[in-house]
Amino acid sequence: MATYYDEIEQLVIGTFSLWEVTRVGFSWRKYYLNHTYRVQRLALTMGQELDGDADVLRHSAILHDITKRYDGAILKSPEGKNVVDEEGFWLNETMLPARHNWVTELYDRLELGGQVHHLSGASLTQHILDEYGYPQNFNKPSAKVVRGHLKGKVPPEVHDERYKEVEVRILYDSDTIDPNVGLTAFYRNIQINAGSALKKGAPIDLAEYVRSLPRWISAKDSFREQMLTELGKQICDLRQQRMRSVVDQLHGELERPEINRQYGLLGAVEHLFTNPEDPSLHEHADELRDVWLPEREQAFSAEDGETREHAEAALQRTREFIRMLHGEINGQP
Repeated sequence: MATYYDEIEQLVIGTFSLWEVTRVGFSWRKYYLNHTYRVQRLALTMGQELDGDADVLRHSAILHDITKRYDGAILKSPEGKNVVDEEGFWLNETMLPARHNWVTELYDRLELGGQVHHLSGASLTQHILDEYGYPQNFNKPSAKVVRGHLKGKVPPEVHDERYKEVEVRILYDSDTIDPNVGLTAFYRNIQINAGSALKKGAPIDLAEYVRSLPRWISAKDSFREQMLTELGKQICDLRQQRMRSVVDQLHGELERPEINRQYGLLGAVEHLFTNPEDPSLHEHADELRDVWLPEREQAFSAEDGETREHAEAALQRTREFIRMLHGEINGQP
């Protein structure tokens, strides 16, 4: 089968760039593409373990949120409650792009406005793959995978039919894990708090934020039972364990906040709070590894005595945190 994946990837990148709005709800401009790549990488990692079709996973993952940028604010009823569809999905105002390409023109022509993005995304996936000349025995399964990356309230027989293919279950698990469990979810929580502080014009209290994290982690335990694969459950366990270890270390660092804001996890997390106007996990992670950490290692060379001992331990914690963060970005469980 001839593949046009590179062209489709560029189409997705270009489509995401058509909107100028930087923040909507719990998402921001660079989140959409960052999230798409992370979901794709994790899905491909899971696919290797579960014998999923790598081509179907690669194409459906890159396309799964192709219409997500249309999602504006959540619609509210006159009573102030979230408006939901028949499967319990929140409905959103439609946020129109500032510019157009043939994907947005197709969206308009198919009258997809108002649909939840997994439905409109499945329709566009089918048409985009058709446009590039892929065979129907590839296009329909790929569109079904995109259709299944969200899970609503449906009868058991509908659920079993909708999620019977392993690729559908893999993409659902990958898409659910990335924003909700582990270090990638930690960054999302950081930026949700940073965006709220930006809106209020109030600074972040780093110590107070760190002290709030155990309750946040506990709230994420429930995602394990939402997984559709045993591997997904295992990944949730690994990421929750990793996250709890990081938070334990952060709490310990509060005993020496000055040196740990200079060399430790407190300083790394403080850096992740920067640029709340237009943040990017991938850019922040690269900055930590390529700029922030080398600067601290250079400053460490001038330390001595007890300060040097504590700084060395702090740097080691930070190196490991940066390594794990890049691991999750690149699709490691």
